[in-house]
Amino acid sequence: MNILQYRIKSILNEFKEQQETNQDNYWYFITITFDTSTFFRRLNSISEVYKKLSNSKSRLTGNLSNREWWAKLKPSGFYDYTLTKDKIVFKMIMETQTKISELELKSRIKKICPYTNINIDFKDQDAFEKAYSNENYPVFQSGMELFGNARREKINDIN
Repeated sequence: MNILQYRIKSILNEFKEQQETNQDNYWYFITITFDTSTFFRRLNSISEVYKKLSNSKSRLTGNLSNREWWAKLKPSGFYDYTLTKDKIVFKMIMETQTKISELELKSRIKKICPYTNINIDFKDQDAFEKAYSNENYPVFQSGMELFGNARREKINDIN
């Protein structure tokens, strides 16, 4: 296994441990489907979804900017994506210290780029298995990025 696979394994093991001990952190699995043509009219790359969600000064009326909102959540986890001719599937698994308003998250993402479908699961092991099962469409490109504390862990700490 490479370093990225060890980190993902560590994150999923941590998820299982927290489910068993029922700690105060919140785990989310988010799947967003974008139309490819609409997506690339609005954004230049797939990583811009994460960048704009976590570090932009854009805001919903009467709310914090995305940067302030993201800092308040203190998230860690990873996201990956699958790009096909017709759609982009953006999957994010993250842990936060505060609970996320589903409506607010959907609104912030829709402001970045209109999506065709979004699914937000909370602390659900079946969601992980469903998301990483075999897909039935051809993949043109895929990738994965870590963020928050998941990125900062040393390989020696992961067993």
